[in-house]
Amino acid sequence: MTSRPFTVVTATMATALAVTACGTPSAPASARTPDLTGWAADNVPAPAEGGFSMADIADPDGAHAGDSVSDVVPGWYAVTVVCEPTGSQAAAGDRSAQIVFSGESGVYGGGDCSPSPITTTTYFGVPDVATPETFSVEVLADGRAYYWGLSASPTTAPE
Repeated sequence: MTSRPFTVVTATMATALAVTACGTPSAPASARTPDLTGWAADNVPAPAEGGFSMADIADPDGAHAGDSVSDVVPGWYAVTVVCEPTGSQAAAGDRSAQIVFSGESGVYGGGDCSPSPITTTTYFGVPDVATPETFSVEVLADGRAYYWGLSASPTTAPE
């Protein structure tokens, strides 16, 4: 008789361990939305020495999102921009976010922001004026939340 309670206890514990070990299924890794830091590390190139980068999330409410960096030395920069919807339901035909980068001297560029990084070369500042300025980025994501990132690295003038 002493073996019966031991068998019942053993069977009960084995069942409890099996349920705990199996648990509830978790969502597949592809369905999870990455955090901003992880997304930026994977999609925004690291700037070269003397450059800068920034990344953030633009909310779908139509409000502008942005960031700025001060003391940008005037000169030629290779600027890479990338924007990607944060949700997994993004469709190929979705309108992209709009991005504009500017400084105290005016607007340097902007337009649709692609989910694939796009690089352009532009001059920041006023030629022959060595005064650093504040560089700003504004992103408008109408109707969808977007990750956005920008990286700027000093470069030579385009030929």
